[in-house]
Amino acid sequence: MPVNADAAVLTVTCEPGHYSASAIAHAVEDADAHLLNLNVTADRTDIPGAPVIELRVSHRNTDAVARSLARYGYTVLSADGDSALHPADRPNPYAALIRYLDI
Repeated sequence: MPVNADAAVLTVTCEPGHYSASAIAHAVEDADAHLLNLNVTADRTDIPGAPVIELRVSHRNTDAVARSLARYGYTVLSADGDSALHPADRPNPYAALIRYLDI
């Protein structure tokens, strides 16, 4: 998939019989985000037959999406959005504004 600066990738898993693409889409939409991509990977967890699903969503901050997925019964294994960064490593939007005003 092409790189999108305003998107984040989450990896989730669930019980083998609990997987539903529409439920995942509803969980993402409940967090006011759009599901851009959903891939069921060949990876597996310690639970036999549990699928590992990779999601790309339209928010850089994945906290709300991860909470919504947890409410729907999915376990978030990883998230690479801004919430995954240490607060000191997050981009500072005010610094960008100040730089723009200085130009």
